[in-house]
Amino acid sequence: MAKKKKETDEFELPEDQKKAIDDWIRANILPQRTQEKTYASYALKLLFEESPDGFFITNPQFKEAMLRCGFSPVNKNKLNWDFRVSIRSTEKK
Repeated sequence: MAKKKKETDEFELPEDQKKAIDDWIRANILPQRTQEKTYASYALKLLFEESPDGFFITNPQFKEAMLRCGFSPVNKNKLNWDFRVSIRSTEKK
């Protein structure tokens, strides 16, 4: 039983970091209605980490954040979940 608790604790983040990830997802990732393109959780995680306010997180931590923000993966059985999303452009106009 203690082992299971340890496994869940290793992915736990402080509330301020959860909020930072969730805020980034809500500001930069948009739901996509069509099935044209998917983005893997690992690729999205890297975009977050490279953002000005980003920091290192694990793929499972990012996948959990996507679920918290209301995004559903195409297939939860894969290591890297694919999401049908669009990325908001970060280029200055």
